[in-house]
Amino acid sequence: MSANPPLRPRAVALIYDDQHHILLMLRHKNGKKYATLPGGGIEEGETPQGACAREVLEEVNLTVQVGEQVLELDNLHGANPSHEHYFRCRVVSGEMRLGDGPEGIRQSEDNWYQPEWVALNRLEEVNLVPEQVRELVRTQEVNP
Repeated sequence: MSANPPLRPRAVALIYDDQHHILLMLRHKNGKKYATLPGGGIEEGETPQGACAREVLEEVNLTVQVGEQVLELDNLHGANPSHEHYFRCRVVSGEMRLGDGPEGIRQSEDNWYQPEWVALNRLEEVNLVPEQVRELVRTQEVNP
């Protein structure tokens, strides 16, 4: 019997605008469409907060102030199980677009990324994953 691989540490951002929208990364990969919150791997020697700010800049070209951690969970779904830290963030500067990080570089017809402000009442339509963060996203917006 093989041991489970270690969980990859990740930092994830919840970024809201004043119109009841959340910033999501719309994804199309191998024929599947879904959405995720901006975020990614925590590098060695990096804090979860530092990783969160770096990943947001790389993915969606925004500089953010990382606020309180609102959730920590083990995401065992998908190909890369991870231990995730979720932070409320506030935009400090930048113009939202696909950033210059790996997402922009590895864009292809079968694997694309599109950052978008999505109305909270559309979370089911865009298939926000992991599923357990949908309620968190709704709750955090109304209780900053």
